[in-house]
Amino acid sequence: MTEHSETALSSEHVELTMDHGQFYLRGGLDDGENEYPLLEQALANQPTAGDGKTLVILSPHQNNFEMSIDVELFTARPPSDDDQWQQVSEDRLEIGPEGVLQIDSTTMDPVDCLIPPGDYLVQVSGRGFVNYGWPGSTTPGDVWRIRLWPSHAAATRAAIRWDMPGYGVPDDDKPVVDDPGPASEPSSSASDFHVDSSGSQSESPAFITIFHEDGTTQLLSSAELTQQRIDRERSAWGGEPIPQVLSYNGGQDLTRFDRELVMSILAADDATARSIATWCAIAAAEFSGLSDRPWVRPALDALAAGRALPSPFTGYHEIGRVFAQLGADREAELAAHEDIDDETETTSVSYSGSYERVDETLDNPYDIVVDAASMAIPSVLSAADEDPHKAAVETLGHASHAYAANVAELHAELRSAFPGLQKTAD
Repeated sequence: MTEHSETALSSEHVELTMDHGQFYLRGGLDDGENEYPLLEQALANQPTAGDGKTLVILSPHQNNFEMSIDVELFTARPPSDDDQWQQVSEDRLEIGPEGVLQIDSTTMDPVDCLIPPGDYLVQVSGRGFVNYGWPGSTTPGDVWRIRLWPSHAAATRAAIRWDMPGYGVPDDDKPVVDDPGPASEPSSSASDFHVDSSGSQSESPAFITIFHEDGTTQLLSSAELTQQRIDRERSAWGGEPIPQVLSYNGGQDLTRFDRELVMSILAADDATARSIATWCAIAAAEFSGLSDRPWVRPALDALAAGRALPSPFTGYHEIGRVFAQLGADREAELAAHEDIDDETETTSVSYSGSYERVDETLDNPYDIVVDAASMAIPSVLSAADEDPHKAAVETLGHASHAYAANVAELHAELRSAFPGLQKTAD
């Protein structure tokens, strides 16, 4: 850390591999069970949501594998420079006795910063955005700053969101309502319903008036609102949510598509789960044409042997190097075959969908045109996760995306390779 003058105590520069348009700040006091509800709250009241122990921040960019973050600690609220940032939000966060602020993103390696234990106001600011959603690169160049200072029960300031030229600001999702607030002062908008940042719960009234944007109103009971939330969750999961899979990248899509297979993997012993993860990573690499590349083969061999992965697969912090190597390979291949036609030159991979889906009645999140190699690369990294069941589920999810329209072939071959995963006969 470097020391600062005036009210600034210290600052630290870190880099985070951010994916899926979100990252988290944790004070070391949460148990992870509130992560999914917080994400829903953030989507319903963008760009952040917190419960005092965890803070989720939505980024306009889908990903940035080299996201620059300055973490600054102050003795009091620093002077405002909101006009220099495109997105700004504030919330409360308590740092536990270990004195560690953890910054992480789904499936990625976390970054730890030393912050003295205490109750803080946290201001998260970002700029350098190019688009809402896919930014056109894995390193789009957006930068962030996290400022912390003792809260002293002070109020947070209203969030600022990026008004993208020619597009504007994305709409919030429909809110998830667990605590509609006091009945004496109904909200003027459905999006105002949320649990406050302190995590306090008020007694729910029997009925809630919902004010819609078109001027109409709707009277719903608290029970109906709760049921709507439950129904949304069941629809997203294809049944009851599975708590163990909540923090797994791609776990919800995989569960909705093939719940029985996910449940079978979770029921497997650690050694079998690890073998499933390795099998899926190798299958994805072979399917996408990566397995024989000299910078991929050693990592697959290490997985099969249970050894630590060699560079550039030592961790998600190297994923930028992996994609750069893939891009360099493709440029070399194109340069060596300049006389081939445009259709053959394309680096995208499309699939005919000649294989039947697991179930035609299910929503298939994998039946899209993809670049199979780009989808397969994360499977090598996820297969090495220290949690064997997380490794198995996440790697199967990545492999399913690589197989795309042929996903049923992958799932059938996996069940054949591991008879304990065989689909139950109807």
